[in-house]
Amino acid sequence: MAKNFWIFLLMLVPALANAQSSDTIFAVRKGSGLAIKYSLKSRETVNMIARRYFSTQEKIESSSMVDARKTLAVGTELYIPLVQKANYYSTKEPFGIQHEEPVYYKVREKDDIALISLLDNIEKKDLVLWNNLKGNTLQIGQRLFLGWVKVFERDTLGVNDGVAYPSLRKSGAVKTVVDTSRHAFGELDSLYNAQTKNGTNTIVEKGTAVFFDKAGSNKVFYAFHSTTQPGAVIKIHNPGTDKTILVKVLAPLPNTKLYSNSVIGISSAAKDALGVNEKSCWVELTYCPN
Repeated sequence: MAKNFWIFLLMLVPALANAQSSDTIFAVRKGSGLAIKYSLKSRETVNMIARRYFSTQEKIESSSMVDARKTLAVGTELYIPLVQKANYYSTKEPFGIQHEEPVYYKVREKDDIALISLLDNIEKKDLVLWNNLKGNTLQIGQRLFLGWVKVFERDTLGVNDGVAYPSLRKSGAVKTVVDTSRHAFGELDSLYNAQTKNGTNTIVEKGTAVFFDKAGSNKVFYAFHSTTQPGAVIKIHNPGTDKTILVKVLAPLPNTKLYSNSVIGISSAAKDALGVNEKSCWVELTYCPN
């Protein structure tokens, strides 16, 4: 009987979708997974949003390509990764002082049940059941219920680290906290912005990247590239995984077989950050012309 009640409740959620407020949480595709697209509001910081959604400042920085140590403008778009069992659940669970909010997804072109279930890490049959779907056909713009995200509500105190989301009802200035102990790109983003005049003076190059064995440290990755100067910073985007990193150029590409037919060599420590398992991948490079 209890099982039938939960099935009924899950089927009811999508039917009530139109009754949701403007605060309804939607997930979007980001790389090989899902993320909440969040627009930064007044007096909010990345660290504050990370704690509210049980993520980390570093993860949000990396996913959003922002520097949390700087004051970000109101409206800055952040991407909060959804990670099963960390802040994202396919079953509703009691979270104590935290609570859960339903998460939805708007179908895009070429989306299908198999792809969404892979991104969502949920069984296809569950998605079909929860959303009362008929077959595998989806409509662009269709709203799908995916599960629950664990969050702190506004004006909530965390029992472990104090205020998880400072009250906006209190009078007076709100002290914002920026966590400078961890940063997704080391100092390379500052160098890249200085070299490219904040991205306004760049050229784009596309081709094959290969990886060489050299350990990175503090999220700083290194590269060989023949048309930039040593010390140049290059933004590398992997369109296959939608992941982006920054690398610092050490020297031109060596004249060896490993680098033949490639446009850049990247330290192997960057493989995980780019979502790569192979010895090479197709990339898009953005950097300042010499």
